[in-house]
Amino acid sequence: MTSRHCAKRFAQAGALELPPGPRAPALWQTLAWMSRPGAFLQGVHRRFGDPATIRTYWTEEPMVLFSGPDAVREVFALPAAIAPAGQSWEFVRPFAGPHSILIIDGDEHLRERRLLQKPFHGEQMRALAPMIAELARAEFATWRGPVNALERMRALTLEIMLRVVFGARDEREFAQLRGAVEGALAGVRSLPSVLAMAVVMKDLGPWSPWGRFRIAVERFDALLYELLARRRSEPEAGPSVLSLLLGQRDEDGNPPTDQHLRDQLVALLMGGHDSSAASLAWAFERLARTPEVHARLREGDPAYADAVVKEVLRVRPALTIAPRLLLEADGDRRADDPAGVQVAACLWLAMRRQDLWPDAGAFRPERWLDGSPSHPTSWIPYGGGVRRCAGAPFAEMEMREVLGAAAGTRLPPRPPAIRAGPAQHARGRA
Repeated sequence: MTSRHCAKRFAQAGALELPPGPRAPALWQTLAWMSRPGAFLQGVHRRFGDPATIRTYWTEEPMVLFSGPDAVREVFALPAAIAPAGQSWEFVRPFAGPHSILIIDGDEHLRERRLLQKPFHGEQMRALAPMIAELARAEFATWRGPVNALERMRALTLEIMLRVVFGARDEREFAQLRGAVEGALAGVRSLPSVLAMAVVMKDLGPWSPWGRFRIAVERFDALLYELLARRRSEPEAGPSVLSLLLGQRDEDGNPPTDQHLRDQLVALLMGGHDSSAASLAWAFERLARTPEVHARLREGDPAYADAVVKEVLRVRPALTIAPRLLLEADGDRRADDPAGVQVAACLWLAMRRQDLWPDAGAFRPERWLDGSPSHPTSWIPYGGGVRRCAGAPFAEMEMREVLGAAAGTRLPPRPPAIRAGPAQHARGRA
């Protein structure tokens, strides 16, 4: 059965049959994914083909992975009544908030998405680019000797998030927000911590994982609501995404509530901080190992810079899967019933398929410029359909500006014996 027909059959028959997949316990599959996600996904695809079924601790339901372009497109097109995407992200609700675009579905999701997308188009977004470039240049001016690319990019993308998106004005405001964000994200940045809290969602005091997380979120919320009150009462000094969000009006002409603004900002933070940092860290790892690409990037050709960004996101996407909880097609199953099956577009595999991308494992930005055959609908680093990341244009612009600012920085890699990764120590010199 083809991947495409299998996707249709799942939607029509309520997932009565599951494709083959690993028989190892969910714990072992989870550990394999956590330790080497690329190797795990490739191994499943090589052994069982497309689609394949896996089982992990992230969801109670089995998960069916699709990577063929037709099947992926059908997964993205599934209506929320059949396959609500938000339910696959319920574990982030305590931090994301009740109105987060990450967890809502249907008409409410479309309304929030339209509002959140507005700041990321045209002149409004281009006005933010110089601020990002300036912050990036200041960061690279400090690079001397070995640097941990992932840690430095986490610091840079958080500063961009707080100054460009949240609009932090002075050092005191910035330092307070940074401390609160790092405290809240510490509980959800590590997958083992997330799993532990998901299993035991009980406040056992400030020394328990859930208790520490709850206290950190409350501290973050208090500071963020204070920031919103100041921004409403004072004119905005300089452009920021928050200033644009404050100017939003719904279909009835009403301004956004503090709760909605809070949830919008947190969605941008969760989707655009760690993931952007990882993508940039991988970009430096790739550039350090392909000096000819880095040399051409220094020439300042905007088309080549775009090609580098696209190729980094193809070979090292920030997201590996885009899951949907598939419900029974007959409507007898309630939306909150955990039974069913997860269907997921596997972004990592879709952009690594040899039948779609010639020399798929190679980092070759030229493929975007020389007319090499590819499958454009399989370039899906931010998901697809109505669930595509609303901040994707900002993330791509951020990567272009940061890589442009780093064009003159030397990036000799560690010796080949050291396993490459986003947290590798690259040597930086301006």
